[in-house]
Amino acid sequence: DLNGGLEMMGTLLTGLILFLKTPFCSRLSDLQFSALKFPKESREGFAHVNKSFPALSSVSVCVRVQWDPWWSEVSTIFSYAAPVFTNEFQLRGQADMQGRILLALIIHGKHLPYKASFPNDGAWHQICVTWQRSGGHWAIYVDGDRKDTGSGTDTSRDIYGDGILILGQDQDSFGGNFTEPFFGNITDLNVWNMSLESRHVRLLNECSPVTQDLLFSWNLELLSSHPVVKEVQALLFCPGKMKPFKIYNLNLFSANKSCCLLVYFVGLVSLALMIFALLYEGEIQSKAE
Repeated sequence: DLNGGLEMMGTLLTGLILFLKTPFCSRLSDLQFSALKFPKESREGFAHVNKSFPALSSVSVCVRVQWDPWWSEVSTIFSYAAPVFTNEFQLRGQADMQGRILLALIIHGKHLPYKASFPNDGAWHQICVTWQRSGGHWAIYVDGDRKDTGSGTDTSRDIYGDGILILGQDQDSFGGNFTEPFFGNITDLNVWNMSLESRHVRLLNECSPVTQDLLFSWNLELLSSHPVVKEVQALLFCPGKMKPFKIYNLNLFSANKSCCLLVYFVGLVSLALMIFALLYEGEIQSKAE
């Protein structure tokens, strides 16, 4: 009867609403990365990048970090030390009282100011740092945006080659005497023999590759880690992985948004057809009676 039909329609409508609220569409642009977890239970955690680096007149390093929000001391994200000079190139961070993680570079032993930042929210954030000998220009990018830049670093020489790149620790000596550990998760470390431009960084933040002059690409098989450092899986938002999706020759934003629009459109049409069918069935039934 009509009451039964309306009850069935209500059930179908509830199911449709629950379906539309599922995270199916949003998950189209997520990408899984293998990450390294540096636990706060130990100050010994580090990862050694098993890669020989040449002398560098330009360099860029990008990495994604998930900061332990309960740790406020100075932490070293990565440190590059050469046999003749330990503090060649380093990125460190420290929590402040305003709920931010402040970032600073060390280049040729010169400690640059803490200025660039991201929220101390426990979420994943992408950091890119660049330097070039010509003009001594450097920059720090966070989540695709340039947060700090400057010049005036030592331009008399390149960054020394044949060094050691360590994740999660400061090297007070070449490859040892670790201090100022990092606590949290790290993934997607990449190193280039060039100074990345803003457009490159935006692409990288979207998980789109920049392969020219790439010296090191994230690969856990090329890392030697302390036993306390464990491999974990990280699910990161990667809008650059979404593909164009055309319906009737109309480019509807992206695969993610297009899929969601299509799902909603089909759902609404289906709901309208159900209502029409049930009302029509009720009208016929009343006339028959």
